[in-house]
Parts: sequence; C-alpha cells; structure tokens
Amino acid sequence: MTSKKEFLKNLPMFSSLSDTDLTGISNMAQEFIYNNGEYVFYEGDSPDWFCIVKEGNIKAIKQAEDGKEIIMHMFKAGDTFGEVAVFDRRPYPASALTVGKTTVIKFHHTHCFEILETMPEVAAKFLLTMGRKQREFVERIEAALTARVEKRIAATLLKLANMTDKDRGKSINLHLTRKDIASMVGTTIETTIRVMSRFQKEGVIETAKSGITILKPDRLQEIIGQESDN
Repeated sequence: MTSKKEFLKNLPMFSSLSDTDLTGISNMAQEFIYNNGEYVFYEGDSPDWFCIVKEGNIKAIKQAEDGKEIIMHMFKAGDTFGEVAVFDRRPYPASALTVGKTTVIKFHHTHCFEILETMPEVAAKFLLTMGRKQREFVERIEAALTARVEKRIAATLLKLANMTDKDRGKSINLHLTRKDIASMVGTTIETTIRVMSRFQKEGVIETAKSGITILKPDRLQEIIGQESDN
C-alpha cells in the first residue's frame, strides 16, 4: 500500500515541495479507511476537514425536499473534496458517501490555513484546482440546461469509465444503479432506462451485475459531438 507521504508527493498540489516540507505535510494528514456505503461527512456538518481520495471513490449527494437523493459529483483517487466549505467556514453543502472500499486522507482546517499561509506554491496550485472545479461545475450546469438527455447520458458513461478503468476507459465497476445515473444526468429513471436499453440493443454498451462495459466508445463520442435538439 502506498504511504501517505508517497501518495501526497505524487499529487500536483504537493509535487514541488522539498522532502522536509512534504514530511511536515504528511505528519499533518490523517488516513481513514471506509467500507462501501459509509459517510465521510454529512450535509450540514461543521466543515472541519479538507479531504483527498487516496483509494476508491466518493459521491457527493444532496437530499431533495421530496427525499430523493441527488448525486452532485463523483470523486476518484487523487481528487479533493470538502475544500469550499473548509475555507469559507460554512457547513458542508452536500454529504460525502463512499462507493466501494475507500481510503481518504484528511487535513484539519487549522492545518489547511497553515499550509496555504506558509507554502505559496501549494496555495497557487490550490487556486488552479478550485478554478478547474468551478469551470467543470459551470459546464455541467450548461449541459443540464441545453444538451439532450442522450448526449448527457453518453458523456456520463464515458466519464465514469475513465474514472474506474484508466487503462482502457471501457468498464464501469462502480456500484451505481440506473437511478444513480439518472440523478447524475438530471433526468428521470424511466428516461435513463429507455436510453440505456437502446444503447444496449445497438451494441454500444453491455450491462451485467458486475457493472457496465462500453463496447463502442466511439459511438458515445459521436453522440456527445452531435448538436442539441432545436
């Protein structure tokens, strides 16, 4: 298993640090192991921890007024989460739930401010990361408002495959249901089932209990490239 220090060294945010500084960062970090379906924190909790996925996956979820679960984002190994709440000192805006066995590196908020104040190179890279996340969020909102459902589902399937199968980008081994995918895309489960059933009949994907295999990624890319309905 990769040590905390080695893992942190391989992250762009900390890669330029000296060995001494990296050791100090590693000593501040705490490592937690979660089983599938456990909460790292709940929506509304005090923003005490800045988190990094070391192994496994995390889904950020919100509960709608009707009780439905909305998946806001999926995080893979190397991704950070919880930082916005930590730095503006407001409660976490969503819950963080593990998908499969997951290891999380956590920094207490007091250490976060210490790191940014004393290590400007880390602060600069942190701002770049925050900017990228903001851009991705805006792109997701734009897609939800303008792109047709088929295109959104195709894009989501490819993104999930790239998260869980880096070498081939064709397998989705996450414990996700059609309901989860519908939540991520922003549509109904009925529509998601209809579109994915059509993908399967056309030989674009193959579904099984173990997950989803993308048989024709080029076809999904073609769908993503198509213009939205008029």
